[in-house]
Order: sequence, then C-alpha cells, then structure tokens
Amino acid sequence: MTKIDFYIPKILLTFLLIFSLIGTELTVFLRHKALTISAFQTVAETQDLEEKAYASLESYFQSRSNSTSIPAEVFLSGIDREDLKQAILDSVSHAFDYLSGKSESYELIMPFTDLEASVNQFFSDYADQHNYQKDEIYQQKVDAAISEAEAEILFIADTFKLSMMYEKGWLAKGKKLFSMLDKITAVLCGITGILLILLIICCRKAFSDFWYWLGLIGLISGLLISVPCLYILRTDYFSGFVVREPQIFAAVTGYLTFMTDQICKTAGITAITGICLLVIFAVHSRKKA
Repeated sequence: MTKIDFYIPKILLTFLLIFSLIGTELTVFLRHKALTISAFQTVAETQDLEEKAYASLESYFQSRSNSTSIPAEVFLSGIDREDLKQAILDSVSHAFDYLSGKSESYELIMPFTDLEASVNQFFSDYADQHNYQKDEIYQQKVDAAISEAEAEILFIADTFKLSMMYEKGWLAKGKKLFSMLDKITAVLCGITGILLILLIICCRKAFSDFWYWLGLIGLISGLLISVPCLYILRTDYFSGFVVREPQIFAAVTGYLTFMTDQICKTAGITAITGICLLVIFAVHSRKKA
C-alpha cells in the first residue's frame, strides 16, 4: 500500500466529518438556542421593543387624530406599557406553544378594558356636549373606533410578525420542521459518531494521528461557520434591511444579529478546540521523536 493510499480513507473521512459536524452543530444550535423563547425575550429586552412599539402607536394615533378628530390621548391613555411589553413576550410564548403542539392555534390577545373605557367616555362626553343621540348608529361608531384601535395595537405589538406567519400558514409548516429537529439532530449525531469510529479504526496503528485529524476537523468546521459570521457582524450586514416599522426592524435585525453572534462564538469554541488538539498532537509527536 502506497503512502497516498494510506491517507485517502482518512482524508475522505475528515471531509465527511467536517460537514457532518457543521450540520450537527447547526441543528443543535437551532433547536436549543435559536428557536427558544429565551432567545426572543433577550432580543425584546435588549432592543427595547415595547418602547419602540409605543412610539409607533403614538405616531399612528396622532396622525389618525387629524382625520377623525379623536385626540391621540384618548387611545394612548388606555395603553399600558407593561401590557404592551407582556403582549410582545406573549406573542412569542404562544407561538412556541403552537409549534410544540401544546396548543392547536395561535392568537395574540391583550387586555383592552382601559382603552374601551377611555373611548366610550370620550364619545359619551362628545355626544352630551353636542346633543347627539346615543342610538344604534352612535354605538356602531364607538365600536368601530375601538375595533380599529385594538387591531392596530395588536398589529404593532406583534413585533416578530408571528400573527402574519400564522395566517399565511408559515407557522404550520414550521411546526412540522420544529417537530423533526430532534430526529434530524439524532441522525446527524449518529452519522458523526459512525464516521468517528471509522476514523479511529483507520488510526488504530498510530492512534496519536486520530487527534491530528480530529483537530483538523474542529478547526476547519469552526472556521467555515465563524468566518462568514464575522463578516456579517463586522459589516453590520443586517442594518441594510429595509423595514418601515421601527419596532419590526429592531426585532428582525436584533434577532438575526444576536443569533449570528451566538453561532459565531459557538463555532469559535469549536475552532479553538481543534487548535488545542493539533497542539497536543504536535507536542506528543515531538516527545515521541
């Protein structure tokens, strides 16, 4: 057997292990880091989404007051910032309840008791001042104003656009993938394990070589993930996205940036581990020599 024939199986196994390790690492990260309630909550807190959402509501109702003559304060006085913050967090938790099969549907709701009371009081005072009859038409106008306001508040509170994803059927498709992630991860882990066993068999005559190939696998797979991530973070790539609503822009770009940073750190650890294994192999080989 020539030297080249001796190395071909190891090179082939190393090539396959690099990509199986990348696949395993990404699926584990996706399931246990990216697609978690805590990840979205972290983004919501770091990006101050409730403040941005409230600012959007202020802008909307102030603009709306020009055409309806209903002061923005009538609506804003009935919106509690804590309720808005909780609605943003609830939108995520309800979505994950749906994805995990804990609930059959997705719906974002908020308490609107104060808002309804404020709008009813405004219309009642206006009717009394102008001797307007509080008939069925009057009630329809009140209900329409409340309904439109509540719909806009829920729309703005849905910073991650999960309601839109549910309505378009994207969450239903994601639910199927979400349920399969653990199986996909298990399969990839199994493939990686089998390939590692084969590599060990190939290195049985000189087992110290195993640490060299394993270090090479860790280094290359780590670099293949971390280098593109570093480029994205360095160039602030996601800031170039065009999203009209500031709270949605902050939610989307904040989440993508946070996840890129996290996967970059994870891949960096893999690369550093690979370097350490290569150093151990070099030291061991030198002592042996």
